[in-house]
Amino acid sequence: MKITMDDVRYQDANLALSFTVTGATEPCEFAYYLYQDNQLIKKRWYEPASKKNEIQFRPLFSGAYKIRLFVRQGEEVVFAQVSNELYIDCVAEKELEVTFPGEKIFFDDVPVKYLFQPAKKPSKHLILSFSGLYSTEFRGGAPVYNHIRTLEPVDANKLFILDSYQDQFCYYVGFGREHQFERSVVSLITTIANQLHISAENIIATGSSKGGAAALYYSLKYRYGKAIIGAPQVYIANYLNQRATSDSMLERYYRILGDNHELGKQFWNQLILNQVAKATQFPELHFHVGKGDFHYPKHLVPLFKELDKREVTYRLDLADYTEHNQTGQYFTPFLFETVSKMI
Repeated sequence: MKITMDDVRYQDANLALSFTVTGATEPCEFAYYLYQDNQLIKKRWYEPASKKNEIQFRPLFSGAYKIRLFVRQGEEVVFAQVSNELYIDCVAEKELEVTFPGEKIFFDDVPVKYLFQPAKKPSKHLILSFSGLYSTEFRGGAPVYNHIRTLEPVDANKLFILDSYQDQFCYYVGFGREHQFERSVVSLITTIANQLHISAENIIATGSSKGGAAALYYSLKYRYGKAIIGAPQVYIANYLNQRATSDSMLERYYRILGDNHELGKQFWNQLILNQVAKATQFPELHFHVGKGDFHYPKHLVPLFKELDKREVTYRLDLADYTEHNQTGQYFTPFLFETVSKMI
């Protein structure tokens, strides 16, 4: 007897799994378990199997789905196999693909792609890695992860989060003056931290450029314990306006601003400074920037003035380079050294 199971597919808003049974000398029966996000949500008991069979299920909630198929002949289970896993966005009624090894998708208000690396030994720390803007993204390219190799030797729980909302960057917040993507990112971080019993004070937010802006914003707003920040944009709308030199980038910029461009500019330029103004406690802040990088006088000096007014202590690593595109080269060792001392 031969049993062949096809991959699970998503079509017409249904999950479908086909399998064939050939060469059976006695009648067979099949059963299956349905899993959502690795949790068993449905059991279907044995029923007669024919030569060609198909299982169908309409998911109502977004998540990662897979099916474990059982086939028995008499009382003997002759086949037990788990299918491939599909990530289904039930709101958009489409399948989402993962493209990076180990990548997963978290579903809340909107889907968030991420890579989680657990510590090899028990660790009380969770490192968040927010990604910067790559030059290809200004031309419509896909967002990418940052600092995976840099943090590889650090034995702590590491969560790399992709800034990809409807196929473009959004500074881990959303479009317009809404926070759709941010809510899902926070839910992802909180879910993993709770699973690991890690408190907010032991969460370390890291990133450079756009990722630095996100690390600063999230650590201030959600009271994470520490932040390691490289050359962040503080006046985000000003920076994006400066970079919007192509039709592709201009389209992304306007999408981030929202329908009311003037209010959008004010919102994004005040996003971080508003958190500084209303914070009642501050994380341990470690900044890095090049002396000649325009981010230093245009973004960080105004931020430092506000932090000084609040009598906030912070550390500044002022390196000897001039171009913002050199940040990665110099921030990488700063990040590794700083986070290693924290751990």
